[in-house]
Amino acid sequence: MMSFDSFEPSSPEASSPESGSPEPTFPAQQSLVYGTACAVCGSKKIAFNYGVICCNSCKMFFSRAMKTPIAISCKRQWNCNFSGVEKCRYCRLHRCLLTGMRCFKSVDGPDTARIIVNLMIKDQERKNNLLNSKIPSNLTATEMFERKLTVFEPKAPGTEFDFYDWGVMNHLSCIAFATKFRFMMYLSPADVKVLFKYSHLMYMILVTAMRSYSAGLEVMCHPDGSDVFPKEVNGYNNEFLKGIKGNLIGRMRELRVTEEELLLLGAIILCNPAVTDMSQSGRILLAAHRDSYGQALLQNCNVHSYGPSRFPEILSLTSIIIKTQQDIHHFSSLYPIVHPQQVKKNLFTDILDFLRSEN
Repeated sequence: MMSFDSFEPSSPEASSPESGSPEPTFPAQQSLVYGTACAVCGSKKIAFNYGVICCNSCKMFFSRAMKTPIAISCKRQWNCNFSGVEKCRYCRLHRCLLTGMRCFKSVDGPDTARIIVNLMIKDQERKNNLLNSKIPSNLTATEMFERKLTVFEPKAPGTEFDFYDWGVMNHLSCIAFATKFRFMMYLSPADVKVLFKYSHLMYMILVTAMRSYSAGLEVMCHPDGSDVFPKEVNGYNNEFLKGIKGNLIGRMRELRVTEEELLLLGAIILCNPAVTDMSQSGRILLAAHRDSYGQALLQNCNVHSYGPSRFPEILSLTSIIIKTQQDIHHFSSLYPIVHPQQVKKNLFTDILDFLRSEN
């Protein structure tokens, strides 16, 4: 199971650079420290850089690694016995993070407008993939959840999706959206898998509700107006299903949330460091990015004269999302027991099996 930590804005010491997120500023001074060694590689030629005692080589490596647009990986199954000679870039970067190295934020705070524009661009691509693409041929659930590059195929005019098609495309477009975040290139395959498993469904619930809320609807539905539940469940505990489909939208309507607020909340949800089985270095990366988006959300609330009270109101939506996710899990687990029926295995059922699995 996953817990979603309560988020408190602060002036934390760290952030990671990302296109559309706060660019770090680096300390101009170095405090020379003698009689100890680099926390990363053990070199004796050291100074105080990025919050830790390290050598100039590791300082420069960390600076370049946090700016590179190219994904890095480990050739030794992400389990290097790191040394000054065996300089695996992936393991060296994660050792930097574990020793406490950080990219320091600008004193002016996050560039909220730029962050929001970047999220809007990503979100528009997600919408386009959902509405105008079809399920790629021969795609498997394993490929979906292992950061494989998804090549979306155009949907032919007149193509109609059923419940299962929409379900797969919703998952797929949300996962593709998540892979656009810069921090994804620094996570190990194991961390990517658990992040997708425990965070992308919360994000998918949010954007599904956001689409229906923007359309003036009272319950969540697919883009063509069809129900988010299959027709086979009609008549099963209607009040329970109505709560799943409508509680989040109802709260959005009460708060009169804006697109900008929901985009920033979605980014915070995807950067949840409290997911089960996440590595310590993965948690550090996610926490730094979550704080950046949290600061941007707080700044957005203040700029629009909502005041600090608006910030916790927007974050409170996460508790409804978590409850919705739990109810969906309970329903998908109990309904087949109460109403057993033959369901043909397909990509959608494989996705559900993965989300319900223990590992």
